[in-house]
Amino acid sequence: MSDLARSVREPSRQYSTAVAEERLRLVKQVAAAMEASSVIRDPNSRQLLLQELSHALGGAVGYRELGLLRPQIVELVTVCVDRPGGLRCLVECLELLEPGSEHTTELLRLADEWQVVELFADYDISWLRGLLSTVEVTRDLRRFVTETRAVPAPLRCKNAWDLFTHLASTNSQGETPAWLGLLAKLVPAVPEASLDRMREFVAQLAKDWGFTEQLEVAPTNPPAAVGTGYLVIQFEKYGGDDDTYIMSHWYQWASAVWQPLRGEDRHVPYGELEAAVDRVINEIERRWSDQAGAVTIEFVLPWQLINEPVDTWRKELHSLMPSPLTTEYPLVIRSLERIRASQWHRVWRSRWQGLASRGSERKLIHCASGHHVDVQLEATLRRESGVVVLVLSESPTVDSVGERQLLVGLRSGVPAIVWHRNRSSTRDVCDTVASMVGDRATGAGVIELPWRFAEVRQLAWSEDPKGLDQHIGHGFVILFDDPDRQPGGAVFADGDRRRVLA
Repeated sequence: MSDLARSVREPSRQYSTAVAEERLRLVKQVAAAMEASSVIRDPNSRQLLLQELSHALGGAVGYRELGLLRPQIVELVTVCVDRPGGLRCLVECLELLEPGSEHTTELLRLADEWQVVELFADYDISWLRGLLSTVEVTRDLRRFVTETRAVPAPLRCKNAWDLFTHLASTNSQGETPAWLGLLAKLVPAVPEASLDRMREFVAQLAKDWGFTEQLEVAPTNPPAAVGTGYLVIQFEKYGGDDDTYIMSHWYQWASAVWQPLRGEDRHVPYGELEAAVDRVINEIERRWSDQAGAVTIEFVLPWQLINEPVDTWRKELHSLMPSPLTTEYPLVIRSLERIRASQWHRVWRSRWQGLASRGSERKLIHCASGHHVDVQLEATLRRESGVVVLVLSESPTVDSVGERQLLVGLRSGVPAIVWHRNRSSTRDVCDTVASMVGDRATGAGVIELPWRFAEVRQLAWSEDPKGLDQHIGHGFVILFDDPDRQPGGAVFADGDRRRVLA
């Protein structure tokens, strides 16, 4: 190693007693793992490692010349540990030259651990390491990591401590740090003797990092209590082709943070949309085969398909008895135009957040009449800012009054818009929606509308199995848009951008 050594060293960093002890422990473990590396033992490979490391650190490594291999390794590790991000650079450079080896995997785990020691230098976490090292990594915990970070946890994470250090050493996505969400999720998994200490520690971290409110709100999030999984399927017109759509989909099991995984895009002709959806649903059901709970399907539709009868589509089309999606899944549609029109999002979010308010004189539902359109309807909705459900006077077919009412509702930020494709009477539709919402002083009934619609549709199929539209549940449409749960990002399940499948 002497060929790249220099005699002038950077000043040593000052550590507290607890951190100094952790540092010494990790230096010993890292040095032991590196000593087993063939790259370190071969002079030429070692020189290449040091060259790569100097590039990664932005300058010469800077350590003393020592004649014996073990002391040289300890010196190199010490220099890297005492430079911010240095140990991570060293390990990643070694992984570049010796990928997938057992000791490289161990070094990645130790690099995660050192970053955690530095990040939580003001806390005593030695007890936490001992505690979480005994907690098994379950499929539920791995799923949590995948859903919060959009990429799976590395296989090197063998216990809950490994998961925690991995999350804490990576950039957090979403409002609440993934590592904090994991700790909160681990509270009930620790032994009873450590339960109070673990709970107090998580509460203290949440307070110190400014996330107390998010952790308190997450367990009582209304949709998660009713449906535990979401599959979002989006159609978008493919260029100038009148017959082809780009079909995208996102999926996520229950999590306090909405950060779904994205599947592969497909180019699908209009006549094959139902079959393509059937294939996606089968894929997701296989992926979630070890889960227990409800799944909600959301169709994000462009204007051309906004009245498409997706609620009549079926699953398992190649079986002897395909079944309507609505007999199994709560199903809603969403507007692609509203999701894309960011200039509408402020009023949309304002109405959605108003669901949490309460008032005895509040009006939640507005039933539009056939003569109540355009500017008049928009002015009414602006004045009645508490309205969160709009019932159209007719189905939004091309160039119809219903189509104009729908546009006004989207532009005014109304999160739930309802209509019936086959009924001319608005009164019975309004009465049905009002009975679903119930208490008009709170938005809790509105939050549960997708599941209320699912019940009505299931009742329709049980009483009118031929779908002859004698029951109101046949043709009953709900556009339900949560602004905090939008399809997002371009990261696929494996973290890569994949080509669109033709």
